[in-house]
Amino acid sequence: MDELLAEITAGRLEPIYVLHSEHPILLERVIAAIRDAVVPPAARGFNYDVVEGKPTGARIVALAQTLPMMAQRRMIYVRDLSAMAADEAEPLLAYLARPNPSTVVVAVAAKIDKRIKLYGTLARKGYLHVLEAPRQIAPWLRAEAKQQGVQLEPAAVTRLIDAVGDDLSRLALTVGQLGLYAGPRPVTSDDVDELVADTRERTVFELTDAIGAVDRVRALAAVGALCDQRESAVGVVVMLARHVRQMTLVHGLRDTGAPRGSWGSMLGVPPFVVDKLLAQARHYSPAALATATRRLANADRALKGDITLISTQATPVTPETPVTSDGSFTGPQIKALGRDLAERVVLEHLITDIIGLAA
Repeated sequence: MDELLAEITAGRLEPIYVLHSEHPILLERVIAAIRDAVVPPAARGFNYDVVEGKPTGARIVALAQTLPMMAQRRMIYVRDLSAMAADEAEPLLAYLARPNPSTVVVAVAAKIDKRIKLYGTLARKGYLHVLEAPRQIAPWLRAEAKQQGVQLEPAAVTRLIDAVGDDLSRLALTVGQLGLYAGPRPVTSDDVDELVADTRERTVFELTDAIGAVDRVRALAAVGALCDQRESAVGVVVMLARHVRQMTLVHGLRDTGAPRGSWGSMLGVPPFVVDKLLAQARHYSPAALATATRRLANADRALKGDITLISTQATPVTPETPVTSDGSFTGPQIKALGRDLAERVVLEHLITDIIGLAA
């Protein structure tokens, strides 16, 4: 996208731009850059047309063939080209062979399918642009903050990405909100937690990251925080099982030589999370992850009333507690602990045992 914006800003304009993106902010910025380069604000009353609703090829071409009034160029903006019926595209296909040099047509396509003749032709001519999020979100976020005049501490950048993910539009909006909240001082991770981050989401990320980093102390602290928030222990086990499955899949993808560009979609995570999962999976062998999966299943059964638990220890776990996993609690023992304490004990033993499997 940066190269596209650089070309537009330098005045190297194409006669047609068909844009697709999952991120509205990327579309908005490219469209705004083209509009600023093509049509000065004073000339937009005569030389800027917007095609709303269901477009037709004939209408787009008729507008595109209109000469600019008291200006060098005009711009046509089509809000959703994908709403156009296939049998309405012929005039536009013909226009692609010889576009009007004094008109720039900009169209957004909510969906694209290169098997369709129109999109296949646009792609071959270089008029189709898919705007994707950067693989590394942190540099983009720092640049966005600089553009908005907001100072972000490094910890705030990390925390904001953990809380929001790779939703660029929401990240940009949140940066502005944090700037107003913090005023002239740099934004801290505490500011992000205060204004943006959901506490449960934060502790879930902390827990999975701690397990991936083989950090027992930090993982137990995260479990304690989740229990203090009275989060569902079964839900925590489900979340952990998902994380273990992702690390297992990373091993499979690496062994089969699958292209790295496809890992994000296959893992069900944004691209910037792939590198983190790869680093975490290195700490656990496939056999260790298979054992962790069995212990997660045991914990799930225990939390739902089964007498089998994953460890022999009936006392709360501390960082100094030795790790064992050979025995079981009886139903009466679990019942005697009470629901809240039993869930905490199950999760503490589970986390300790999983981390004990790390290489």
